[in-house]
Amino acid sequence: MTAISCISLVCPVGYTPASAAAAMRASISVFEELSYRGSGGQPLRGARVEAVRRETRGRSRLAALARLAVDHIDANAAALLPWGEMPFLLCTRDADMPGARINGILAGLTAPNGAPLAGERSLHITHGQISAFVAIEQARKLLNERKVEACLIMAIDSLIDARSLSWLDSQMRLKTSEVTDGLIPGEAACILVISKRPIVAGSLRLRGLGLAIEKATASNEEPFRADGLSAALKAALGEAGVQMHEIAFRLSDVGGESYAFEELVLAQMRNMRKTRPGQPVWHAADCIGDCGAAAGPLQFAWAEQAFKRGYAPGEFAALHGSSMAFGGRAAAVVSA
Repeated sequence: MTAISCISLVCPVGYTPASAAAAMRASISVFEELSYRGSGGQPLRGARVEAVRRETRGRSRLAALARLAVDHIDANAAALLPWGEMPFLLCTRDADMPGARINGILAGLTAPNGAPLAGERSLHITHGQISAFVAIEQARKLLNERKVEACLIMAIDSLIDARSLSWLDSQMRLKTSEVTDGLIPGEAACILVISKRPIVAGSLRLRGLGLAIEKATASNEEPFRADGLSAALKAALGEAGVQMHEIAFRLSDVGGESYAFEELVLAQMRNMRKTRPGQPVWHAADCIGDCGAAAGPLQFAWAEQAFKRGYAPGEFAALHGSSMAFGGRAAAVVSA
């Protein structure tokens, strides 16, 4: 089996997985006017981590988020982990998306016990919203190929960056007073532990994982049928050995664009073979905006808390990842 646990989560509505999940469950949002303006001169709104100073920008902002994530690692979980021995996988934005430089954002960071944060092997995964899913697939291979007890995945991203905002604005993908069909920028940092057996109490069990490519992106005119997400979801369900109607609830990284909502519905319809009375979809972006590469781990963190605290509406959850502009699609099926 593959166990997944979130040991640190820093986002606009909380600095622990428990507090963040509680806030998102209560639909608490923290959107505010940013110190950036769109091409039309209108102010942009977003959700930022209050602990990072407003004037901190670019690579320094990503480094500050990384530092906060390490500082807020759960002490009980930290005592159980083999620090310095775990392969380390860093998840960041899509390689072709403009934004702050990544190099050096982990400089000086060490594990809670003073050991190196990364083990003998480190990987950098640049697939944006699906980075965490890709990293989990890589972690499973490392756990099978190498004699390691666990792998560490850290995802850091912030769309509150002049380069990222300018690019999104030029693509008309930012939600403004003039563009209602767009996303709201956010930021977050998250750390997951992947292992063959549960190390942390209440860990998720990964039942199935699927990765695919969507040819019809938000930037081209290809016919849109949600082929990529449908295929990823079908693969995850197949590995899990469950049917779509057995999924009790779904989590998604949809950030506000109608294209993404339509894709989510189409993927469900193309995999559903039997009707189900209800299958709610939870959107973290409703509270904290689009967090880019950190949106995937946020789903795992929220699902873990839902099962752990008894408010998950059923046995299985499906998680979805979509890199709208670059075509990557992913899905996972998890349980307690």
